[in-house]
Amino acid sequence: MLSLLNNSIKVWQRYYFLKLIFCAFVYIYRMILISGATGFLGTHLLKTLCLEHEKNIRALYRSEHKKKYTLNFLKTILPKECQTNISRIEWTKADILNIPELDKAFDDITNVYHCAAWVGNSPQDYNTMRKVNIEGTANMVNLALYHHVVKFCHVSSIAALGQYQDTHVIDEKAPRDSEHSKSRYSITKFGAEMEVWRASQEGLNVVIVNPGLILGSGFFDSGSGMIFNKVLNNFKFYPPKQTGFVFVDDVILAMIKLMQSDIINQRYILVGENTSFKKVMITIANTFQRKPPQYKINKLALYILWVFQNILSLFKSQKNQITLNTIRQINSKRIFSNKKSVQDLGLQYTSLDKSINLIFEDYKKLKKTI
Repeated sequence: MLSLLNNSIKVWQRYYFLKLIFCAFVYIYRMILISGATGFLGTHLLKTLCLEHEKNIRALYRSEHKKKYTLNFLKTILPKECQTNISRIEWTKADILNIPELDKAFDDITNVYHCAAWVGNSPQDYNTMRKVNIEGTANMVNLALYHHVVKFCHVSSIAALGQYQDTHVIDEKAPRDSEHSKSRYSITKFGAEMEVWRASQEGLNVVIVNPGLILGSGFFDSGSGMIFNKVLNNFKFYPPKQTGFVFVDDVILAMIKLMQSDIINQRYILVGENTSFKKVMITIANTFQRKPPQYKINKLALYILWVFQNILSLFKSQKNQITLNTIRQINSKRIFSNKKSVQDLGLQYTSLDKSINLIFEDYKKLKKTI
């Protein structure tokens, strides 16, 4: 019995030693692939990797215009000692819906950050969102399996999470049902997660992050950046909604920590603060020296606008920006738990005030160059 135990210990020690060697090899010779590298989150990921002097980065892009914006952003924000790292980025033009292009991009890749996604509120965006978010993610994980990628980080959203019936606090295990999952974006992000979990069952080491509404510098013309856009243009109204917000650098830090850890097949909610849009917009206004919004958006007014919008769309081709789901969710107050990310990753989330101040400092730099 003792002999068997000793042999077992030796086998375990040998396995553990080999695992350490393998992990060290992957760490030294890793090649990182980033999808959606010219998007908001992808650009900030590139910024952090350049700050950490990461050498082997392959960034996917589709648009030369967006690539130029990302490069200008990096050159403006990064300190002088990190500027040379920008030139080391290997740019590869590829669409995640084009498998032959994508297949070439996976050559020699060990680690993948899947940041690419389509965010839309209009019903006209639904088919595109399904293609990009679900089919595109399926292509990414399938090629990751084929090319024996070591680890895959998928950027999801709190929109993909479920909801408990008896409490407002939502964690990673909250059950998802059709009653709380009517947003088209939510459906496609959940579908994307299903593709990632399926790949994990087929042998791919995955981690999923579910960030809240991400606040960060640049990209004020789309996504969560539109909050800044509205405030900077002295928009007088605020939605009465409450949700989870998080600073972009905290999201990036969590992603990198997960990829450098031995954690696999787990998801993490990334939310720094559960608060109202009103508080966020007032904080932005005070920091950026703008007039804060004063009037709460009225639900009845939204219904009236929704009717006029739909009548107008009969005569003019345009995307409907107001949907019934948007109106239904306007008064929602969702609270998200970040307990798991704090305990497992040791995250210390940046406060809302500090986040907005850091974004303002970047804004002053970017205003001169972009």
